[in-house]
Amino acid sequence: MKQLSRALACITLGLSALTPISSWAESFPAKPIKVIVPFAAGGQGDVMARLIIKTIEEKQLISQPIAVINVPGGGGTIGVRQAHQADADGYTLLYLHQTLMTTELLGKLKFDYHAFTPIAETNNTCLATVTGTESGIDSAESWIAKAQADPKKLKDATLLGSAAHFTTAMISKAADMQVGLVNVGGGSERIASLLGNHTQTAVLVAAPITRNPGLKGLIYYGEERNPQLPETPTAKELGYDVISCLNNVWWAPGGTPADVVSVLQNALASALEDPELIAAIEQKGDTAKLVIGDALDARLADIYARLKSVAGDI
Repeated sequence: MKQLSRALACITLGLSALTPISSWAESFPAKPIKVIVPFAAGGQGDVMARLIIKTIEEKQLISQPIAVINVPGGGGTIGVRQAHQADADGYTLLYLHQTLMTTELLGKLKFDYHAFTPIAETNNTCLATVTGTESGIDSAESWIAKAQADPKKLKDATLLGSAAHFTTAMISKAADMQVGLVNVGGGSERIASLLGNHTQTAVLVAAPITRNPGLKGLIYYGEERNPQLPETPTAKELGYDVISCLNNVWWAPGGTPADVVSVLQNALASALEDPELIAAIEQKGDTAKLVIGDALDARLADIYARLKSVAGDI
């Protein structure tokens, strides 16, 4: 209930930044809207996009249908390029987190996130460095001390180029340590590597840590401790200025009219006033939080700067 109240408070604050809709925008939308999710169906991003869209449609916050279009491949770049090439009219949107930035920083895209207009962030989940209970690492301090004393001996299961990889690079730089990287793949593969004691750490979202007694959180990369991981300190508590989350943002192609953006923004904001949607998002492991306008611009700039600071080490 406390989380729900906090989420509603954040949404109420965000609503004050919404832009009034002009009479011109009242004709939008005149046809169905498609939302590109640049990953396969069934993943976390796909599930969250559909949850939010379902609420928008049920409450008739948009007068036309909204369809999720899954465009997997290229580590998300195929779908991003499709959204980038779409007309800037509000009928093709992109729903994506930091991957929009990491792929560009690694040279996989020829444009950066400024090529899109951010509509709203609606939900996020922060990351954590995790170990297996049989790894011999009992705390963040012991992990860092061992990595400092014997560079690259401790192995981190990762997906090269991913947000997890960038997170490990950020904490490694901040703590002046080196870990060996093992490119095992996505979250389930990283968990298997930890449980098999093939690697000592991995970066994951919080939800699987709470469900698996064989996993233990070492460092959480949110601003505050995660209620699901009350014993896991934040990087800031340990003295390291490292924040790393997956901030899910709705994007329109750059140049989309401000009035059209406002229609979409208002629909998302209204959807996030629904306690049932907030509960559903949080049940899936994310935090429901509306961020728009100048606050969103500042947030994106900070995220990009943090990622860029270690891109040369990736």
